[in-house]
Amino acid sequence: MASPTVARAPSAGRTPGRGRTVAAALGLLVLSFGALVVTVSYLLDDPEGQRLDQAAMEAVYARREALDQLLSVLGYLSIGTMAAAILVLVAMAVLRQRYAAAIGAVVVVAGANITTQVLKHAVLERPDHGYGWHVNSLPSGHTTAAISLVVAALLVAPVAVRGLVVLAGSCAVVLTGVSTVVAGWHRPSDVVAALAVGLFWGAAVVLVLALRRGGPSAGTFFTSLLLALIGAAVAGAVLLVVGVRPDGGWSGFAPAAAVMALIGAATALTVAVFDRVSSVFAR
Repeated sequence: MASPTVARAPSAGRTPGRGRTVAAALGLLVLSFGALVVTVSYLLDDPEGQRLDQAAMEAVYARREALDQLLSVLGYLSIGTMAAAILVLVAMAVLRQRYAAAIGAVVVVAGANITTQVLKHAVLERPDHGYGWHVNSLPSGHTTAAISLVVAALLVAPVAVRGLVVLAGSCAVVLTGVSTVVAGWHRPSDVVAALAVGLFWGAAVVLVLALRRGGPSAGTFFTSLLLALIGAAVAGAVLLVVGVRPDGGWSGFAPAAAVMALIGAATALTVAVFDRVSSVFAR
């Protein structure tokens, strides 16, 4: 009589979906680093890139009353606020016994913000090609703080609230990024570079976590992107209501709309992609 076929159990060292998650995290590492390099090479170092970036910053403005409101909101993004937020996220993760995710959230926030400060003050220099002030402001510290907190929140958020984190997080990051541009603190390239830094650290943490545990993704990329775009659109509407306007009136509508659309789309794509990759750890 033939011996019965016995199904082989998966080895303890293998986790379903882990290979895909590792590959996705590696891809995000390369993509985010490449985006940062391209941003620096063209928009920071190149004369034509500097010209376009400076023109983009000057395409939007706000009257004094509106600017005061935006600056008051930016004032809430302090070290103390970030510390309080990360403590809440860590507590949420620990209560659900997600210790690795709690550590990952801290690493993302600390790593991204330290990286931004080192790049801005010790590594990168802005050549003086005659466009705006030549002191380097890339990446944006405020935008880095905002995107790193959103990435940290997605690392610890359960499935039930991930959609809300994506929507609200995209809205908050766009509000922060556009406000720094309107205030004249940063150019659009500074915001894009900050998004790349936040995504890089998020991908690095996902890569480490994936070596330990994998699994199927929760939700779909289309849903995440739709929610992120809605959040970005809400932020744009809020900015218009507050008083952000094209420089030069209706004649400057197209450039101003392009700047806000660029920041909104870049933010939505960053948040949606990371939500998709990190959702394998959600439970």
